[in-house]
Amino acid sequence: MSAFTTDKSGAMSPNRRSFLLGAAASGIALAAAAGSVGRAFAQDQQLVFWSQLAGSKKAAGEALEAAFTAAHPETKLNSSLYAEPSQLNEKILTAINGNTAPDLFIQHWDYTLTYSTGDKLADLKTGLANVNFDELDPSLLAYGQIGGEQVSVPLYGTSRGLGINRKLVVEAGLDPDKGPQNWAELREWAKALTNRAENGLLQVAGFSMFHNDLETWEIFTLLLQGAGGTLFNADLTAPAFAGPEGLKALNFMFELLHTDQVTDLGFGLGPGGSASPLNQSRAAMIIAGNYSTNNALKAGLEFDVLPIPMENGGFTSLVDPFSFAVTKASPNQAAALSFVEFALSQEQQVAFALASKNVPVLKSAQQDASVQADPFLAKFIKTASYAPQTAAAIPAFSRMVTIIARAVQETLFKRVTAEEALKAAETEVAAVLSR
Repeated sequence: MSAFTTDKSGAMSPNRRSFLLGAAASGIALAAAAGSVGRAFAQDQQLVFWSQLAGSKKAAGEALEAAFTAAHPETKLNSSLYAEPSQLNEKILTAINGNTAPDLFIQHWDYTLTYSTGDKLADLKTGLANVNFDELDPSLLAYGQIGGEQVSVPLYGTSRGLGINRKLVVEAGLDPDKGPQNWAELREWAKALTNRAENGLLQVAGFSMFHNDLETWEIFTLLLQGAGGTLFNADLTAPAFAGPEGLKALNFMFELLHTDQVTDLGFGLGPGGSASPLNQSRAAMIIAGNYSTNNALKAGLEFDVLPIPMENGGFTSLVDPFSFAVTKASPNQAAALSFVEFALSQEQQVAFALASKNVPVLKSAQQDASVQADPFLAKFIKTASYAPQTAAAIPAFSRMVTIIARAVQETLFKRVTAEEALKAAETEVAAVLSR
């Protein structure tokens, strides 16, 4: 069991990754569950939609559904909202296995990759005839591409940047409008922003790097990319994170923690959200996403977002899409595709982005004047532009998160060297990929 497995509120569900370890196996098993029994209760003009547009996305989701209903009175929208991704995940797995899945659902991208096992999802690149995929953000789209098909299409995504407390940055004599431009400057920023008492007790972490497994994976991946590396090879058949770039990334984290002491092991461990060290003014920098904004502003912080520097200049990021999928067995597939096309229109993409503060998938909506006028949304759209246009779109993704996070933590706890940890993780990932 990883020392850092814990809950995280906000965009990520508390037990999302651990649940998917079993869910992935269930998804593989359902490939053998043959059967073409349709849903007897389905009606031609009824669109069954299971939604996870909850929390900060609830108002935006309700507005989208109302707008679709007004524009398509011929379609009866039967929408069910689920508060947690894990709750919806369990429902979808059961429904797909029993051929009673909804016509349309929207869920985190990695869950949807699990559902794609067994050829259960429609290829949206073929189905969405009225959508120009060249007009959609390729970095976000990449997370739904598997086996040559587009098994999901994002409604929106979040991206990653450096979330900072501007007040602490200014007090340290640093420029909050420029930010660090490479790893050397990031290291100097982290040291300058760290505040310890005379007895060594950490008062303010200069850079609170992670608080759970998912965040451990994220910062390692960001630094891996910053060193010029990737998680997998080009065709996603073998791991690639244990090479020189991975060693640079993990050793950089080790130096920040043990040499520079910009944070402590276990500092800020907890659910995140409003209780995160940044929101309590106990950290000056974190890896932040769109979901970080509201809690930081509610805490009264002078919050801001900067791009994440690469080792020798330039910037990098990650995106985390929230995506539509349509089941092949849907008796109302045309209505489902119509809803997706409606949601991807300029008007609806702009409206949803402004209401939810998330990055729209439509590139023209990203650059819309009203969207760019939102200072935080505009900055997360900018950081999204630094994300790679490829993604680890494999059904067993959640297992990779746990394996890599454990390797990073084993090194930071000084139980093994970085090389030993990454090689062991590489062997374990390769075994999963070969199954």
